[in-house]
Amino acid sequence: MKIVIWGHPLYSHTHSYVHSSYYKAASHMGHEVYWFHDKDYPKDFDYSNCVFITEGFADNNIPLNSSSTYFVMYCPSPKKYLNAGVKRYIDVRCAAKNHKDHIHDYSVDKTTTQKIGPSCYYVPKTNQKVHIKNNYVDYTIDDFDKFYLSWATNLLPEEFDLNDVYRQRENSIYFCGSLSNSGICENMSNWLPFIQECKRNNITFYHNDPWRNPISDDKVKELVQKSILGIDIRGSEHARTGIVTCRIFKNVSYGHLGLTNSQEIYNEMEGHCLYHSNPVELFNIGMQHRTDYDFIKKSMLYVKENHTYINRINSLFSIL
Repeated sequence: MKIVIWGHPLYSHTHSYVHSSYYKAASHMGHEVYWFHDKDYPKDFDYSNCVFITEGFADNNIPLNSSSTYFVMYCPSPKKYLNAGVKRYIDVRCAAKNHKDHIHDYSVDKTTTQKIGPSCYYVPKTNQKVHIKNNYVDYTIDDFDKFYLSWATNLLPEEFDLNDVYRQRENSIYFCGSLSNSGICENMSNWLPFIQECKRNNITFYHNDPWRNPISDDKVKELVQKSILGIDIRGSEHARTGIVTCRIFKNVSYGHLGLTNSQEIYNEMEGHCLYHSNPVELFNIGMQHRTDYDFIKKSMLYVKENHTYINRINSLFSIL
């Protein structure tokens, strides 16, 4: 299959890591894969009969044609694709309940929505009209397919090493992700008690902001593996809506005990991690069980089987 990932250049945007993982997994699966972006793409390339994977703020110059299918995440204006007469448009969204942001307003009931793979749900289009209103557009158009998912670890299955559970850890935690004091993604109010508990236990907390200082996947993995705990603390909005990003899957795949303050992440991991809503209690649980190697290995095998980008690609392509 000819796949074109049309996205953010690597390290230019946090979503570029998602595109990098799609590229890595699809290449490994033997697909013909290309990665272009708005400012660097060949004009003489045959863009027909492709499957495009893109993001709605990185698709200004994406070629649109009637023989190709488009998986688009965070798309503010589906009309762009539907009016162009593409073969198929699939609106890709985070699997969440009562989710509302500058683009979307939706809710997924995982108990009634068609599940087509681990952490992947599909709602086929109807013959009805839908109204799209967000910060960018306001119009009524024909309905379209919707695909809800959670992200995954960036490791390929053969890159999992169960011996990683025995790695020597520092008396530190390296967190490579966003910390925010404001906005819909505010999470500092939940992180701060955890960070203070680290300090009380003489554990140094280091933070790397990927927006200001993007680093490679390999470097992130190295830092996470040096940490005494691998932790996924969600802000209040993420905990409320049940968004499951890549962090829990990565932490476990790198050899850590999975730890989260999100009930939905715990549910999505089917119990292959530990949960507490209180970040301080989560710290204590993590320190108590961080060397439960049998449990961690079982969790690693669970992620290996269910939560790599090979799983996600297989689920996406199952609806083609």
